[in-house]
Amino acid sequence: MTSPVVVTKYLCAAAAIHAVLGCAAGVDLLDEGGSAAAAAPTLGVAEQRASTYGWRVIQAIDYNFDGKQDVLWIDPERSLMAIWFMDGVQLLAPGPIVRGPAGKGWVAIGNDFNLDGLADVIWRHDERNLVTIWLTDGGRPFAQGPMLPGPRGGGWVIRPNDFNRNAASDVLFYSEEQNLMTVWLLNGLQLLAPGPFIPGPGGDWDIASVPDVNFDRIADVIWNDEVHNLMTVWLMSNTEVIGRGPVIPGPSGEGWDVLWAADFNADGMADVLWTNEERGLVAIWLMNGVELLEAGPVIPGPIGDGWRAITAGDVNADLMADVVWQRLGTSQIAVWLMNGTHVLSPGPVILGPPGG
Repeated sequence: MTSPVVVTKYLCAAAAIHAVLGCAAGVDLLDEGGSAAAAAPTLGVAEQRASTYGWRVIQAIDYNFDGKQDVLWIDPERSLMAIWFMDGVQLLAPGPIVRGPAGKGWVAIGNDFNLDGLADVIWRHDERNLVTIWLTDGGRPFAQGPMLPGPRGGGWVIRPNDFNRNAASDVLFYSEEQNLMTVWLLNGLQLLAPGPFIPGPGGDWDIASVPDVNFDRIADVIWNDEVHNLMTVWLMSNTEVIGRGPVIPGPSGEGWDVLWAADFNADGMADVLWTNEERGLVAIWLMNGVELLEAGPVIPGPIGDGWRAITAGDVNADLMADVVWQRLGTSQIAVWLMNGTHVLSPGPVILGPPGG
């Protein structure tokens, strides 16, 4: 676990990084073809900013083609995004802060939409039911796609991944209030074909993640019933369901839900990361397709209040996913290297983007 002395040490290091960037309180470093620079903050400024951030971690995904997944940040209130380039548990370089589509309320999530090996972003606006894809190079947008209306009706959320084995991302739409999902096949920035509407399990089930669970290079769907602490996997092929797995009970006790799915044991098949937000706990369940292979131990998170597991990704290129934590209400993160279901090495506290 990280001691207060070590935390202070790395907050100082993070403040120094912001100094190099020229980030000061109340000044945004925005990449809109140029950047704004200002005087360096003190550690005290960094600590004050930490309690007022609107930034939150969305996922870990590779934006610079080095085989190590990076951290995607968003600030939905201001429609901003930023990439923190990672080298294992250490921050390699902070990317520019990029302004998203005009208006508040845009949220971004990443995947590779154009087969260049670099993650891009798809922006979604809940109230306006619109999505748009931006192609990026090292976290900087170089092409913006058209605004695409989502499926009819309300409550749609998106989960991008490759559903037709062409190595470029498509998008799954899901509406919990309508109990429907549909897969839209994409060709880069353009819609290729919208799939049929497929009813979900109903009740309290929600889609948690869309990884490849059976090593066929096609995304599948993991459902989670948070109320009854259950999960199940549906196998997909293009826009159709081809198999439904058994219902699997989650970890014992209340408050567990499926947070993410990624390959934690380097077998090419996604595993399940469970989290208990109230208690600051995680557990990794190794999967073999739709079946549970091994339930890992319950793991406590970083010392201190407010830490929550947010996502998982391979940050050190060992082919095994690691866990990214964020201290809620702050821009503090920490990356824990994993070896299967066990912690290999907890990383230092890292400060996220400036501004608040």
